[in-house]
Amino acid sequence: MLAIETSCDDTCVAILDRKSSIEPPRTMVHLKETLNSASAGGIIPTRAHLHHQQQIGPVTHRALQSAGMPDIDLVCVTRGPGMPGSLSGGLDFAKGLAVAWKKPFVGVHHMLGHLLIPRMLNNGQNPRFPFVSLLVSGGHTVLVLSRSCVDHEILCDTLDIAVGDSLDKCGREIGIRGNMIAKEMESFINQAPLRMEVPMQLPNPLRNKSTRVDVQAFSFAPFITALKDNFTKPLSEYNVEEVRSMAYQIQEAIFHHIVTKLKLVIRLNQEKFEGVSSFVLSGGVGANARLRNLLETELGDNFDNFCYPPLELCSDNAIMIGWAGIELFEKQSLTTDLHATPVRKWPLTQLLEVPYWNSNK
Repeated sequence: MLAIETSCDDTCVAILDRKSSIEPPRTMVHLKETLNSASAGGIIPTRAHLHHQQQIGPVTHRALQSAGMPDIDLVCVTRGPGMPGSLSGGLDFAKGLAVAWKKPFVGVHHMLGHLLIPRMLNNGQNPRFPFVSLLVSGGHTVLVLSRSCVDHEILCDTLDIAVGDSLDKCGREIGIRGNMIAKEMESFINQAPLRMEVPMQLPNPLRNKSTRVDVQAFSFAPFITALKDNFTKPLSEYNVEEVRSMAYQIQEAIFHHIVTKLKLVIRLNQEKFEGVSSFVLSGGVGANARLRNLLETELGDNFDNFCYPPLELCSDNAIMIGWAGIELFEKQSLTTDLHATPVRKWPLTQLLEVPYWNSNK
């Protein structure tokens, strides 16, 4: 099975060997070419589109060669959500391969890939449905209750920007640079023992007040404004330990907000958590060790086990798209029609409501 992921700025191709339905697939090869957007200060859609157009052919060719030019039985590709130009680079190429090889293909929901990838390591046996997932990335922050691979309920979403976007923007404000600023900030925090050099006042958004009670939503935009309000002098006048102190407090405040809202959702929806024993943390921010530790510490009484993808599979990758495609193909007998086009906005709760699904039941 060949899988392609091009929803944002990563051109990813994987080949999985699914020998039988009773053992996990083997990853034969996984390649990734990432657009370097550090100098641009963020991802520019037209540059990302060109990146995929240039890379998808050579990367796929390398993957096939590395795997020994195997016979492909199924093609899986990200269909949405994401940037249309990026999505089209992978989707159109995947359709071409499906036509050339005369094989079925599956257009996969990007977030479904993040949600299901922990199941691959246990061949779909753990976590078992129903389970809840916190999907945290630069584009999404959402708590999902999954009853099957096609039945999902959103329990908590963000009202504004995603947690990864907030971490990136806050990190940029304190001078952190790189292609993945939130990851760079975590590394920066862990480089040396922490000293609380600059006490900061940071919010916990959507707290209860007389006109607003028990809002089941996240909000991450206020952290950026609050951070700027804490500056008492130009950034260049803070020393490295002071900046590290600021980075730590930013990360702690944002993660504390996540935990606060998760506890609220659990308290207000106890009936929906009956029979739920597993908590999945996935998406790029899910690789953060501090967030994992906080969730296990604060929510340990609510779940029997916490499931994480391997660190290399937390960020966008084609392996997760391949596994999600396998689950849709094997368990739901679903494929995608060749008329399919990219879906820029695609609610996970409406997984089967977009056109051009083919049911082979």
